[in-house]
Amino acid sequence: MTAELLTDTPGRESALADARRARVNQLARAAQWFAGTRNDPYGLILRSGTADPRPYEERVRAEGPLFHSVPLDTWVTADRAVAEEVVADSAFDGPGPGPEAAAADGLPYRSAALAVDRETAARLAPLTALGGPMLWAPEEECVEKRTVTFARAILAGLGDRFDLVEDFARRLVGRVIAEQLGLPEAAHTRFVQILPDCRHALDGLLSPQPHAVVRAAERAETALSALLADGLHEAGADRVRAARTLSVGAAETTAVLVANAVRRLLAEPGAWQRLAADPALAADAVQDTLREAPPVRLETRTARTGTVLAGTGLPAGSRVTLLVAAVNRDPKAPSDVAPFGLPADLHFALSGRLVTVIARAALGALAEALPALRTAGEEVVRLRSPVLGAPARFPVAKTKTT
Repeated sequence: MTAELLTDTPGRESALADARRARVNQLARAAQWFAGTRNDPYGLILRSGTADPRPYEERVRAEGPLFHSVPLDTWVTADRAVAEEVVADSAFDGPGPGPEAAAADGLPYRSAALAVDRETAARLAPLTALGGPMLWAPEEECVEKRTVTFARAILAGLGDRFDLVEDFARRLVGRVIAEQLGLPEAAHTRFVQILPDCRHALDGLLSPQPHAVVRAAERAETALSALLADGLHEAGADRVRAARTLSVGAAETTAVLVANAVRRLLAEPGAWQRLAADPALAADAVQDTLREAPPVRLETRTARTGTVLAGTGLPAGSRVTLLVAAVNRDPKAPSDVAPFGLPADLHFALSGRLVTVIARAALGALAEALPALRTAGEEVVRLRSPVLGAPARFPVAKTKTT
């Protein structure tokens, strides 16, 4: 045995802690698989991989307005009225366990950028309002114009075949956000490079990510925080924090929203051509996508105090998951009600409006520039992405086959 193994060096301590986190991650994933083997619909949603989660969502609905996943000790709803009550009730103050119970659900990775409670989100939200003190653009039209300009430049540099999400959507969102935050131009390239590596943050709230992914995501978020602190150092701590939360919350969400909208339009005969002829239809396409194929399918909240929900008493610490896509399909909801997601109380209080503005401008610019766009291979959904259902690969081509 070497002296290194007998000594509690910082490197050894770090390696041991790393190994413990990896084991915890594996155990959390095993718990979700075990729930699925017991035919628990919420467990099946979380472990579904690339499978369509809608059958499991409808099973939750059939259980009533509030379903208790006993193996995962989580309350789940597909009911519109219950979901609206959760996002309006101050009792559901946080996106996950508080600091005193951070590992209560066995998830060792939680994005620091998304760790805001309702009070913090409300305080920071005015900073990220269009026309406010933080974002560069005073109104939506200005954001749309800049998004279109960036989109055209990116598309002009791509070959006939490219990946819709990796080569277009993620790069575009990074460029738009960097400019909107007022980062120095010299920092834009690095910002665009770092931001996609934070893509697992929302999925990490509910699904244990592979340990290598966790480590890479945490390094990326640390680098992002340092870049923002350096680029916005004169603006104050709140602005830096708001910028980080907005960036992480908006980036992958917008990329997935664009991808989902394109997928739906290409699947409907003539729909893409109609959009190419009239890019203004992008606004309706984005709203339809938010309803039918939302980029965030699951939203989680934790009760900070005891409360009653759908006639059920919930003690403090209770976890509640909203099945956003299923909530939008609630047959009891009015037919003209707006899409439920993106809920504006926590994760998207700072970024929700920007997500939809960038997405509709990106979609219109894409259709206008590439009226013959088509899929050019099999789309692959990222594993362990039950929240976003994010594409790992979405190959497209600019021209039709001959």
